[in-house]
Amino acid sequence: MINEYLEMIIMSTNDDITVRKMKDSDIDSIVSLDKSISGVLRPEMWKSEIMHYLNNNSISLVAEIQKQVVGFMIGTVHPWLFGIENGGWIEVLGVHPEHTAKGVGKKLGNTLFEVFKVQGVHIVYTCVEWTSSDLLEFFRTLEMTKSNFITLMKELQERKID
Repeated sequence: MINEYLEMIIMSTNDDITVRKMKDSDIDSIVSLDKSISGVLRPEMWKSEIMHYLNNNSISLVAEIQKQVVGFMIGTVHPWLFGIENGGWIEVLGVHPEHTAKGVGKKLGNTLFEVFKVQGVHIVYTCVEWTSSDLLEFFRTLEMTKSNFITLMKELQERKID
């Protein structure tokens, strides 16, 4: 049903951004996209992460312009997590720097929200560092607001900075 719904969303596209399901053949494009964002080449990490999400019923999407991957977003639905019943979570996203503020991320997010709705999700969460003002602003464009949660952490080892 989700595949059919996603196909319907793609078919109704009237701009030059196409959103589709992620495939394992997208890994190289995502590795390249991540390098353009972070400056770090992490092929093994992305291969492991993407295969994990693809094999575990995530909602993994890519955005293309002229058949070139320019963004991706991965979401998951958890039947019961932190006391939230059937909550949607945006796990990871990336948009090529040349395509930020051009509707790519917003289209990915809105497509993900539509798929979440089909799965019975009523609320969507994500985590963002307070210092990531660009990401906070992006999520505001998706009408996401501060939740009732706070994140807690415990550093187990001092982080090494290269």
